[in-house]
Amino acid sequence: MKEDNKPSLKLISGGMGNTNKEEKSEKLTGKQEAFAQGLSEGLTNTEAYKRAYGAENMKASTIHVEACKLAQHPKVTRRLDAILSEKRGKNSMSTLKASDRVWRNVWRLAEGENVPPSVQQAALALAAKMAGMLTDKVEIDQKITDSKSIEAEILERLQRLSA
Repeated sequence: MKEDNKPSLKLISGGMGNTNKEEKSEKLTGKQEAFAQGLSEGLTNTEAYKRAYGAENMKASTIHVEACKLAQHPKVTRRLDAILSEKRGKNSMSTLKASDRVWRNVWRLAEGENVPPSVQQAALALAAKMAGMLTDKVEIDQKITDSKSIEAEILERLQRLSA
């Protein structure tokens, strides 16, 4: 304690503000990164492991065990999640671009000056369907009947045929 009865504080390195160790610990080795990339491309654990680690001289059972272990490694799973999330983002952007292009073409046909009326009508119908304003509706009429009512219906039909 100091003379004025206030406690003194001492700073110690490695406090909450220091994230360099955390960042370094999150980095994957080149082989781990290749494994995660392989998984993100749809390879099985074993296929990704073989491609990343060049495991030609290893037994199949050993490759399988090591691939399963690596697939469960926290750093690898976090990296795989990040890769897949990035791919989903790119996919949704390309889908939006394609959808936008379709909309522009449909409206160009619907509002074009030299476009035949039948094409304009078809374009407007397509635009309405794309907007969810029109849906194909299928009605299925299904009667639940017992055997006596079926028998009565068959007898009635037979009488009409014989008359």
